[in-house]
Amino acid sequence: MKKLSVHELIAETQSKLQLQQINPETGDEREITSSVVNIPGLELAGFWEGFPRHKLQVFSKKEMQYIASLSPTAMENLFKKMFAFKIPAAIFVEISEIQPIIVELANEAGIPLLKTDINIMQFLQDIGNYLYRRFAPTTILHGGLVDVHGVGILLTGKSGIGKSEIALDIVERGHRLVADDVVNIRRTAKNVLIGKPEELLQDTIEVRGLGIVNVRKIFGARAVRVQKRVELMIELLHWDPDVHYERFGLTEDRISILGVSIPHIRLPINPGKNISVIVETIAMTYLLKLYGEDPAKEMQEKLLKELKEKSVNINSETIEEDAE
Repeated sequence: MKKLSVHELIAETQSKLQLQQINPETGDEREITSSVVNIPGLELAGFWEGFPRHKLQVFSKKEMQYIASLSPTAMENLFKKMFAFKIPAAIFVEISEIQPIIVELANEAGIPLLKTDINIMQFLQDIGNYLYRRFAPTTILHGGLVDVHGVGILLTGKSGIGKSEIALDIVERGHRLVADDVVNIRRTAKNVLIGKPEELLQDTIEVRGLGIVNVRKIFGARAVRVQKRVELMIELLHWDPDVHYERFGLTEDRISILGVSIPHIRLPINPGKNISVIVETIAMTYLLKLYGEDPAKEMQEKLLKELKEKSVNINSETIEEDAE
């Protein structure tokens, strides 16, 4: 399970969330394990069943106005109960002043209290986006990621098959490199995969016999991207005459990465075959399919129509011959 400390949350979101700790050095190493925050509602009225103790607890002006209306004893009991659950932290949004008893109880329980002055709606959106990305499922794949005609294509295959050389040729043809050799993939939404390079390898391609090539410096800033959505995979294979390869494209193989299904194309290569052109064609065919056009199915429909017409003509001629 991924974890995030309160200290890391403050440091990593300072420019956007502008979080400050009200009680410094109290529980800033407490761990956050959920990508979702909770705004206490029923809990303030005394209903604690199912309280999400593992989530960050966010208080806006609305909640604090209600809390301020409570008697000192009721307020103390409320926060004693909440802090007893050992929540990761409590965050007060657009609140000018926090009652001293709350700070005192938090210090006793070792609960960090944070505050920010940004708008509550903006805060919820920004912290939601940050936590979702921070806790998003990730994986690392050996291969290359290129942007061809706006389509993120993951190039995979055995070591030495030529993935990097093909990526370099694709860049030379005016497309863009995202990652070579190692691709970090993160699922940022239900059906969205985002690929990024290793920081150390960003903008570079390793070509056997030549070494490291800095694509950005040679081809310019427009030849690289820092990340790209992964939309299909091309697996490069050594040509094997005994293997049956797809000829018409009527059957679409798919592969699952982090639970997201994407098209999976097995592409055999042999000397003299222009793989870069084929990769470009695959990207353009993918775009056509997004617009509802499928060349393989269109060909199949034309063929079936022609066979049907021929069958009708043959039947008509047979009937005429029988009539004579």
